Amino acid sequence: MSKQTLYVPNADENPWRVDTWMTTAEWKEVSCWYPFSLRSLMPGGRWYEDCRSTMREEAYQIMRALAAANPRDFFVIVQCTLVGTDGREKAIVHFPGSESSLLRERQARLTQGWKVEEKNT
Repeated sequence: MSKQTLYVPNADENPWRVDTWMTTAEWKEVSCWYPFSLRSLMPGGRWYEDCRSTMREEAYQIMRALAAANPRDFFVIVQCTLVGTDGREKAIVHFPGSESSLLRERQARLTQGWKVEEKNT
């Protein structure tokens, strides 16, 4: 997959899709004012939207802070645009590693299913 690939936000083939109760009209309204979405990969392989921001730099700074606090987590910043009737999403920043490494980790988590890590204290 290329970084330039655009996806419909709620399409099943969108690897960055966030499960949400928003309608397409609501998603487009939010995206009009907050076009950058910071997402983290949950243990079950789904994405969680940590924040929406007006500028890429804001989302990047929040991602850096979250990554410092949770060094084993995976993050992506998605740019949400008002192209087409449903809007489009494009991943613009991947951390840590590349787009392909995040997608491999996501696929591994989806295959494995939800697993709770035990912390040794």
